[in-house]
Amino acid sequence: MDIVARYRRTPFMKGALLVAIMTLGGCATQSQTGQEMSAAETFYEGRPTLAYSGLPEAKSVQQGISWGDQALARGDADEALYHYVQALELEADSAVAYYRIGQLHLARDNKALASLALRSALGIEPEHIGALTSMGVLLLKQNRYAQAGERFKQAVAQDQLRFTDEMEQRHDARSPARAYNGLGILADLDGNTDEAQEFYKTALAIKPDAADTLNNLGYSYYLSARWQEAGHMFRRSLELEPEYEQAWRNLGLVYARQQRYMAALNALERVMDTAKAHNDIGFICMLDGRYALAKEYFEKALTLSPVFYPKAQENLTYVQRLEEAARQQAGR
Repeated sequence: MDIVARYRRTPFMKGALLVAIMTLGGCATQSQTGQEMSAAETFYEGRPTLAYSGLPEAKSVQQGISWGDQALARGDADEALYHYVQALELEADSAVAYYRIGQLHLARDNKALASLALRSALGIEPEHIGALTSMGVLLLKQNRYAQAGERFKQAVAQDQLRFTDEMEQRHDARSPARAYNGLGILADLDGNTDEAQEFYKTALAIKPDAADTLNNLGYSYYLSARWQEAGHMFRRSLELEPEYEQAWRNLGLVYARQQRYMAALNALERVMDTAKAHNDIGFICMLDGRYALAKEYFEKALTLSPVFYPKAQENLTYVQRLEEAARQQAGR
């Protein structure tokens, strides 16, 4: 799949994506009083900056970014953000600083500041692969699927410019794994599971230890009714992140599809209460046409939580109707 072909002749316009409230020359924004706000006032959210008063001041953008990366590697996101903002104040048109700030706010699910920082990065450097990818992730979180897809494709297209047409493999360890993962999610949402699985495999070739991509590939297999392969991917994901709730939930659904109901219950109870676990297994049994067993699980869910789990009652009523319809159909 040569994604770059679509974008090779589309010139990137410098500054086109810079948000309107940002000045072209730097990072100052307007406060409600009309006064310009500094980068720290705009982007810093964390411990009081006095906590870092004893730290040396970065002498260059590169040094500030490096110190921020080191703090992030230690797990101190607040200090990392402090250094990134400091780097931005040293060089107001640093796309790298904006990108790092945007990434950090995206990880914190602070969508407004993530968008502001990433759009600023792209306004300065429209071909920035990391910012394009992160912007795609943000748009995906906002359910803006078409725009997310465009950003992911642009990121991949920019990366593929490094490779010649004669090269069979057009990705390496530097390629944007999250962009391929995002394209896989979008393909799955469109029902194109084969295409989605190829995107996920490419993402995993770039970053084999990505638990979320392994989970996504597993779920794509699940959508294709490839239960064994799906379960294998979910277990690989959990080996990397043992507390990954979505992978446990998906693994439980696979076990239920395989009629391994005790294993399904054990997996689901890792991430939900027992009543909901019984309800979810009952729902899978209902989908598989195993109505009598579905009734047992729904009734058990009601016994475990008669007040707080009305959904089980709805499902029980529904499966009883399906069971009756099946009996009537068989009697014709």
